[in-house]
Amino acid sequence: MMAKMRSLAPWFILSVGGLFVLFMVLSDSRISDIIGKRSNDVGSVNGEKISYQEFSDMLEQYRQYQQQQTGQEIPESQMDMLRDNVWESLVSQKLIAQKIEEFGIKVTNDEIKDVLLGPNPPASVTRFFTDSLGNFNRQAYESAIFNPQNKEAMKQVEEQVRQQLLQQKLQNTVTASVMVSESDIKQKFVEQSTKISADYIFIDANTIPEAQIKVTDSEIENYLRDTITPNDVIITMGAGDIYKVGESLLG
Repeated sequence: MMAKMRSLAPWFILSVGGLFVLFMVLSDSRISDIIGKRSNDVGSVNGEKISYQEFSDMLEQYRQYQQQQTGQEIPESQMDMLRDNVWESLVSQKLIAQKIEEFGIKVTNDEIKDVLLGPNPPASVTRFFTDSLGNFNRQAYESAIFNPQNKEAMKQVEEQVRQQLLQQKLQNTVTASVMVSESDIKQKFVEQSTKISADYIFIDANTIPEAQIKVTDSEIENYLRDTITPNDVIITMGAGDIYKVGESLLG
C-alpha cells in the first residue's frame, strides 16, 4: 500500500500544482469576472428590470405594515403567499408607471398642496387628527403639516398624494378614451332585459322498461335510409339484426 502511494505521489503533486497555476491565471484575468458575474434581477416588466433588492425592500415594507396592523409576526407558512402578493403589486406598479410615462401624465406641486390643504385631505393623514367621535381637528392637522420637525414625514405624505393623483389621472384618461357604440348599448339592454319562461320535464331513459319500447320495420328502414351512406352494404342476419359492410344495396 505504501509503495503504491509513493508511486502515485508525483502525479498528485503535479495535479495540485496545475490547479494552483490555473487558479492564479484566472484570478489575474477578466475570465473570473465573467464567470462570477451573475444577474441580480428577479424579473422584468416590458423590459424594465426588477432587482432583488427592490423586491426585498418592498417585501419588508409589506411585512412590517401587516405586523403593525395585526400586532403579530407573519408565520413562515404565510410568507409564500405574501411574496406572491408583493410581486403582483410590484408588477402592477411598474405597469401603471409605464403607462403614466407613455401618456405624459404629470402632477404639479400646486395640485399636491390643493389636496393637502383642501376641504378633504387624505384619510390616511386625517385619521391621526380625528377623535373617537369622528371629529376632525383641522387646527392640529395644519399645525402638524407645517411643523419643520415633520418635514421628512410630510415628504412621504406628499409622495403618496402624488402617486394617488397620477393614478387618478391615468384612470380618467383611460375612461375618457373608452367608446361605447349603439350596438353595444342595445346588446347590453337585451342581455339585461330579455326574460324567458319555460316549462319542462326530465325523463330518464333508463327508467323506461325495454318491453314498452316498440320499433317497427318502417322506422328501421327510414333510419337506415337517413344514416347509412351509399358506400355501405346492408346484410341482414335475422329479424332485427342488421350490419353494414361493403357497397350499398339500397341503390
